[in-house]
Amino acid sequence: MRTLNANRKAPTLLLPTLVLFFACVSASASPTDPCSLNSTVTDAKVTIAIAGGKTSFREGEIIPLTLSFTSTAEKRYWVDDRRYDRSGRLSIETYCLDPEAPDPLADYFRADVFIGGGLMSERQLSAKPFTAAADLNEWRRPRPGHYRFHVVSYRVWRPSKHPEAGPPDQEYVTLVSNTIEFDVIGAGAEWREEQLQEATAAYKSAAADEQVAAARTLRFLDTRQSEEQLAELFWSLNDQPGGSDLMFGLFSSQYRAEAIADMLREIKNPDHPITQDFLYALTKLQIDADPAWSPPENDHAREAVWEDYWSKRQDHERELKQSLVALAVAALPEKTGRARALTADTLAALPDLLDAATATQMREQLIAEWEYLPEQNRENLIQYGWPQIGGANMLPILKEFVSRSAPPHSSMFSLARDAALKHIYDLDAGEGRSLILESLREGRPPDISLVKLLSAEDLHPFVQDAVARIDHNDADDMDYRLVELYGDESDLGVVEAAFKEHLGEWACDSQGAMLRYLLKLDPDLGVQEVQASLAARSQTGCYRTLLQDLGKYLPKAEQVAISALDDADLQLASNAALALGRWGTPNAEAALWGRLERLHQEWQGRESELRQMPEDSGPAALSAALESALVNSIATGMTWICPPEKLDRLSALASPQQQRQIASWSEQWRNGGAVIGPTYFPEDQPSFTVLQYSQLDEEQLRAKLSQFPGGTKLYFQFWKPGHVLPPVSMQEQDAIFQSLRSYALQYGVTLEGRDGP
Repeated sequence: MRTLNANRKAPTLLLPTLVLFFACVSASASPTDPCSLNSTVTDAKVTIAIAGGKTSFREGEIIPLTLSFTSTAEKRYWVDDRRYDRSGRLSIETYCLDPEAPDPLADYFRADVFIGGGLMSERQLSAKPFTAAADLNEWRRPRPGHYRFHVVSYRVWRPSKHPEAGPPDQEYVTLVSNTIEFDVIGAGAEWREEQLQEATAAYKSAAADEQVAAARTLRFLDTRQSEEQLAELFWSLNDQPGGSDLMFGLFSSQYRAEAIADMLREIKNPDHPITQDFLYALTKLQIDADPAWSPPENDHAREAVWEDYWSKRQDHERELKQSLVALAVAALPEKTGRARALTADTLAALPDLLDAATATQMREQLIAEWEYLPEQNRENLIQYGWPQIGGANMLPILKEFVSRSAPPHSSMFSLARDAALKHIYDLDAGEGRSLILESLREGRPPDISLVKLLSAEDLHPFVQDAVARIDHNDADDMDYRLVELYGDESDLGVVEAAFKEHLGEWACDSQGAMLRYLLKLDPDLGVQEVQASLAARSQTGCYRTLLQDLGKYLPKAEQVAISALDDADLQLASNAALALGRWGTPNAEAALWGRLERLHQEWQGRESELRQMPEDSGPAALSAALESALVNSIATGMTWICPPEKLDRLSALASPQQQRQIASWSEQWRNGGAVIGPTYFPEDQPSFTVLQYSQLDEEQLRAKLSQFPGGTKLYFQFWKPGHVLPPVSMQEQDAIFQSLRSYALQYGVTLEGRDGP
C-alpha cells in the first residue's frame, strides 16, 4: 500500500498503462507545523506580493499572488520552475494565514488515487528573480476579516553536501517569505450575482483562455448559484477548457449535497455529456460527503485496519459507479448529438460495469453515433480503444478515415491513421494491402510496421525508387528504412558510394539506417563505415548516438563499441556503454566492468564530485553520466544476469550517488519473491518489469528468466478489473502467465500468480 506525505505529490507514472495506486493522507496534523518553520539558508530567499497591490478583497474574489525567488550566491542554488501537477495540486509551497482559514480541497486530497508529475525544468537561482504565480483561494478560503500571510517554499535546492545520505542528489532548502497583510470583506448579493453572470456568459461564449479564467471565477465564488453552474458546465478534465477548475469548484463548494443532486440531475440532461471524468467526480463527491467513509489514521501500526478500509472503499466505489452507469444507460436514448455520442463512448469503455447484452448495445450505439464524436475521441478510439469498437462494421468508417489528406508525420492523426490501416488489414488483408500500397505511391508512407506487412515483391519497386533517390541525395526517412530492411546486395554499391560521399554529414536517422544495412549485407564494410563515422565528428553530433542507433546489429561492431568506452568524448563513451548493455553479447560485460574500474581509479578520493547538475557539461558531470551508463548497463544488461553478489561488487566501485540506486536493487533481490509487473499498452504487446530490469518484451523476459539462478521464485502480477487501464481480461493475463511459468520451469525458476492491490 502506498502512502502520501501531505507535502509531496503522488508518484509519477510514465507508462501509458495506468496502474491505480490507492493513497491515503492522514487527517492528523504533521508533527512539525510547516508554518512555524524558519528559512534554512540566508543567501536565498522568497518574497511574496499580491499582484496589483490590492489589500482588500471581497469574500470569493480571487487573491492573486506573485512569489519571487532570488539568491545572492552565484551558481549555488537551483529552483524548480513547476507551475502545476497532474494531481491538481502543486504542493511545494505551504500557505500560512493568521488567523487560520480552511483548505477548500482538504476532503478531496484526504484520501484517493492520485497521479502526480508534470512538465518541469530547473534553472540556476541568481539575483535576477524567478517568479511564480498562485491564487491564494486555491489553498485557503478566508472569510471576512484581517489576515497576516506568509509562504513556506520547498522548491529551491542545492547539491547535497552529503551525497551518501540518500536520494536525491539534491538538498532542498526551506525558504520562509516576508509577511503581508490584507482584508477580506463581505460580498454583497449584487456583486456575487454580477460575477456569476459575467463568468457564466464568458465561459459559454469566450475563447479557451478566457474560459479558463471564467471557470476559476466560478470555482472560488462559492455560492449556491455558482455551484449550480459548475454542475451544469463540467463534463471533462482534459477536453474542456478549465475543466479541472470546474470540478474542483464542486469539491470545494460548501453546498456539497446540492452539488451531488445537481450532478445527478445532469445525467438526465439531454445536452450534457456523461464522461468517465464526470462519473469519477460524482462518485468521489458522494464518498467524500459521507462521514462513514472518512479514512482511518495513517498509522502503520494498524496496517490491517487501513487495508480493510481500502478494500471496502474500493467495493463501495464500484457499487456507486455502477449505479451511476445504470442511470446513464437509462438516460442515453434522450441524449442529443454530441452528448449522446460522448456518453456512448463512456459506457462502451466500461463493459465490466454492464451486463453482456448492454455492453454490446453500447458498442453498437457508439458506432452509430460516430459522426457526432469529436475528432480527438475518434482518433483515440481507433488508436487505443479498438476493443470497444472492433468489428467488420467499422470497415467503412476506417476507410473514410484513412482517405483524408496526408497528415503531418508523427502527428496524432498520423498515428491514428496508421492504427486504422492496421485494423483494416486485420479485417480484410487484401483491402489493407491495397491501401498501404496506395499510401506509399501517394508519398504519405505509413509506419514501417505496416510496410512490413507487405511482401518483398510488393515492395521491390519502392525499394528501387528509394535507392535511386539515395543516389541523387533526394531521399526521405522512409527511403532509408526501405533500403535498410529490403535492399539487397545489388544496391550495395550505390548505398556505399552515397554514404562515403557525405560521410559525417548525414542526419542521425539516415546514417543509422544505412549503417544497419551495410552491417547486415557486408559486416566488414559496415564496421569500417561505423569507425569512419565515429571519426568524422566535425559537422554533426550524430556520432555521439551512433552506437545505440545500430540496434540489434551492434554485435557485428562490438569491438568498435568497446574501444569507444575509452573515447575522449565522454558522451560517446556513455552511448557505447548503453549500447553494449542493451545489445552487446555476454563478452561485453567484462569490458563494461573494466571501464568502470578505470573510472573508479581516475576519481578515487573524489567520488563525491561525480554528480550530474543542470546546465553542467564539465568533466565531473560528464564522468558522472558515464558512470551512470556503466552501472546501469552492467546491472541491467540483456545477455547476462546481475544478482546480489555482482551488485555488491558494483557498489564497491561506484560513487555515493550510484550506490543508492544499487542498494535499492540489492534490497529487491534479498527480500525474495520479486514481482514481474506487466504493462499492457498496447494490449497485444505487453512489456514487463522484474527487479532492476524494465520495459522487457516477452522475448526479452524469457531470456532473462533463463538467466536467473535455479531455485529463484518470482511472482506474476495480476490486475483485477478497475485496477489497470486499459482493462485487460483475467483470461488474457492468465494465458501469458501460464506460458511464462512453463518456460521458467525449464530453468528451475518458479513463477506464481499474485493479485494486484
